[in-house]
Amino acid sequence: MATNNGLPKLSIEFKGLGVSAIARGEKGYAVLIVEDDTPGIQKQKYTTISDFGSDEQKKFDPENVLFIKDALEGAPLALYVFKLGTDGTLADLLNKIKGIIPRNSWITVQTSISENQNDLVTFVKGENKNNKKRYKAMAYKVTTADSMHVVNQTNEEVEFNDDRGIKSGEYALSYLLGFYAGLSMMMSGIAKPLKFKSVKEPENLEEAISNGEHVLFNDEGEVRVARAVNSLVTTGEGVTEEMTHINTVEKMDLIFCDIYKAWNNSYKGKYPNILDNQMLLISSINGYFKSLAKDKILDPNFDNKSMVDIEEQRLANYSKWGEETVNSWDDSYAMKMTVGTKVFLKGNIKITGIMEDFFFDIFM
Repeated sequence: MATNNGLPKLSIEFKGLGVSAIARGEKGYAVLIVEDDTPGIQKQKYTTISDFGSDEQKKFDPENVLFIKDALEGAPLALYVFKLGTDGTLADLLNKIKGIIPRNSWITVQTSISENQNDLVTFVKGENKNNKKRYKAMAYKVTTADSMHVVNQTNEEVEFNDDRGIKSGEYALSYLLGFYAGLSMMMSGIAKPLKFKSVKEPENLEEAISNGEHVLFNDEGEVRVARAVNSLVTTGEGVTEEMTHINTVEKMDLIFCDIYKAWNNSYKGKYPNILDNQMLLISSINGYFKSLAKDKILDPNFDNKSMVDIEEQRLANYSKWGEETVNSWDDSYAMKMTVGTKVFLKGNIKITGIMEDFFFDIFM
């Protein structure tokens, strides 16, 4: 008979209650998949445009050279480029990629094939749910979105400022990938004009945004992001409207990955599971929250803190001690009754938004 044992579990979940960190949040990682059959190494990594000189450009076909340059314009922390040849499948390539790229990465596949766009979305959703990744997909006109980790770009046409002129909407993906990966968490995507000369707007901008579409619009001679939203439209318990904003999810993912890394490197498997050691972990997390509040990633006017999840710990003790006995314990005793290898914590934090909406009534 099989047991319930498996890999040690860590569940950090944001329940919708909502200068090192700033340095890490200034730029993120970008992953660009291009359709390319040219010979050479299947994967490259670039940190600046100077890394992508003439010798490197020879490894890609001319159109993909432009896409890579587009992505590097946003100045991500690093750009990973992978080739998808005609004899390979995106699913196989994505399975290789996940063992190479950082846990918190933006990913796009530069393609007009809708099946590949949807496959990327499925991959990102699955890895985030099942393997604690925090990937974000920059996709084009996908039908299976509705996720805070999928940005669904939908403009049908974009006009470049260079010789490319007017192109179909998916040509914007690599540029937007680098744009968001290189955008500071202290800014929203609406803050900066983009490199395009013009775009074809949807008939109804408001409706498109409400439907979870990421759209660009023409703004007095400039092209800008209409609203920096992801594709999430289904909200409910533990999932709030704040999570439809790309900036909010970036901050959530930073916090998740930082705590996950600290747990893996400094706590997991290294201490007996007693309350004293859990309190050391809680103290470390609370100190981390204070530094985030100082940097305005968390609201400094809110009491951001972590604590033992007493109710979950009570439930976990039912099978051994019985519900009646466990319910008779006071909270301080229940906190001491740790359960095997499991650490039950919860957090209460307030992530800051970015000022985007302005309401100003003047009365005469």
